[in-house]
Amino acid sequence: MASNQWELVTKTKKQRNLERKLEAHNEKKRLAAVGPRLEEILPAYQYQNLLAGRSITGEKERITSLKSASTGTKRKSKSPVKKNSKEYETKSMKQQNVNQTPKPAAKSKGLEATIREITVEKFITQLEQLKTTYVASELLWLKGVASFFNSNLVFDCDPVFSGKSAQYPSNLLPLPLKQALLQFLQTVAFVNLQYFFSSTLTQMTMDLSKNMPVVGYKLILQIVGQNWPSVCSENMATTAMLRNSYQNRSNICLSILWAVGQCGYISLMEGLKVWQNLMVPVLEFKSYSRFVSEYIEKVLHVADDQSLKLNQNQFFQTFKILKTSSNGLPRECQEALMRSADAILQKFIATSMKQSNIFLTLLRDLHDEKKNLIEIKGCISCLNKGNDSFRVWKMNYKKQLLPTLILLRSISKNFDGIAAPLEKSEAFHEFLTQVQILSNELRDPNMDIIMNIIQSTQDRTSNKRKQNAEAKKKCGCCKWVLGSVLLVAIIGAALTYDTNVNGKGVFAKSATGKFLKDAGLLPHVEKAWYVTMGTLARAYKWSEERVPGIAKPAIKLLCDLTKMLRNAACNIFTTLQNVISSKLPVAAKFLEQYVPGLPQKIENISVAVKNIVVDVFGKTIMFFKEKVLVGSLSPENLSKALNHTQNVALEYYNVFHKKVDTYAKLK
Repeated sequence: MASNQWELVTKTKKQRNLERKLEAHNEKKRLAAVGPRLEEILPAYQYQNLLAGRSITGEKERITSLKSASTGTKRKSKSPVKKNSKEYETKSMKQQNVNQTPKPAAKSKGLEATIREITVEKFITQLEQLKTTYVASELLWLKGVASFFNSNLVFDCDPVFSGKSAQYPSNLLPLPLKQALLQFLQTVAFVNLQYFFSSTLTQMTMDLSKNMPVVGYKLILQIVGQNWPSVCSENMATTAMLRNSYQNRSNICLSILWAVGQCGYISLMEGLKVWQNLMVPVLEFKSYSRFVSEYIEKVLHVADDQSLKLNQNQFFQTFKILKTSSNGLPRECQEALMRSADAILQKFIATSMKQSNIFLTLLRDLHDEKKNLIEIKGCISCLNKGNDSFRVWKMNYKKQLLPTLILLRSISKNFDGIAAPLEKSEAFHEFLTQVQILSNELRDPNMDIIMNIIQSTQDRTSNKRKQNAEAKKKCGCCKWVLGSVLLVAIIGAALTYDTNVNGKGVFAKSATGKFLKDAGLLPHVEKAWYVTMGTLARAYKWSEERVPGIAKPAIKLLCDLTKMLRNAACNIFTTLQNVISSKLPVAAKFLEQYVPGLPQKIENISVAVKNIVVDVFGKTIMFFKEKVLVGSLSPENLSKALNHTQNVALEYYNVFHKKVDTYAKLK
């Protein structure tokens, strides 16, 4: 019997499950048709910034368009239209062919030739167009300039430009174009420049993830980083998040590290900040260890501003990172980090005002002579800089016996090297004497070794001092001999002048002769003079008879040696000339790679210098011919003067020979 009340009719459980499966299947097909969403393409933090309205206007418009497209797709998916299966397959095949169409191949021209084609006129025209389109919008101008360079430089490149100079690729820009670009960047506010650097870095990573060229972005980032170094280290937190997002993709992460590391080639302090905060966390990764270890070494030697504005705690924190981060790395990376640790320690010691504090910290870290070579070298450098380190060493001698033993042993082994100045240091010798006194009060197993080292060091330094004293004596003897010869020459010149002027050529009538005559010494002086002159005259005649027989073979031998040396020099010069001529094209090509146009400039300058030298030489000869060698200095008069000089010399030789014969006959 039917009831007059309402009854609830529901579907069975099996029907409800079937409907759920159909809905899930349809939803999966709809999502596959929509394609990748914005949050799947961008990093999470960038997507959140975009949704929060923090990006620029262009990105907001792109989000709006993407949202509208997705909404339209949803609407279409709700009302699907039935299509013929053949038409659907044909269109899907066409879509696959479009997606699989290969990208256009890169231009065959090199990067250098392409950059040279970007003229300053094109850049200025593009910049004026941007300023007209986007009035008073510096960020859009900067973005347009970056897009201009990136669209003109379509090349695949190494992430860090391995094997190139620190200024590559910006050094390929023509000078007028580079100056125009820098003038434009200098007019931009620093805040906008900071934001532009960060946004361009993000855009570069996005394009790299899509396998698009980014040489233009890298060029702009390098110019900004090397001219405004602080820009690279301002937003390190954002850069670190970006690095973490692409840490598993080495080409993108290396590009990020390369871009933010450009500041280090100008400012050492900025480079240290970037290296310590952004590069050290990925040092142990195999893909990044070589770049990170080579970067810090290059920055320490290449940076224009080498000042280290660090306190002692900050410095030793960086120093310990360099020392301890090398464990587990390849050998080349370990050696690079060790060289960097040594270089930064020597720089800090040279610029610090309190080497004694550095010395004490390094002394406490000495535990092994082989493992602490850098610390030992730093201690010796501190000792060479001043005497305060010896005072600190003496105060901590009893507490630091083992480090003292290691340091003294190293000093004794390096007296010919870095410890050479300590041999002449009075403070070092006073310290050794004081240590001997302090050692008598201590009882330690290493005390005998320390005493032996001190004794051998003192013996070595005392021997060195004796050698230096003997060398000074020899040098003093040479000075006395030279002074004596000079004094005799002055006395002889004075006597000659007195005899010729006052005595009219007669020594007895000169002022000196009269004085000696009044003193009763004139006869003795005359006798000594005649005896000396007679002896010298006979020696001269003896040498005149016997020396030519010995001198002729010696002169011939000397001439032969001179000819042999001349021929050897000519052969060496010819060999060097051939080697230089063969290697010059290779060197020119190498220079052309790093500094375009430099070989041609060198060639032009050398040709110009050669022409100038030849011109000056020709004008000098003409000047002497026309202005100097005329009148009394004409070639004819000079020839007559030369003949007269020869005749006078011959007459003087005859007179001299007669006087020699006269004095030789005296007994």
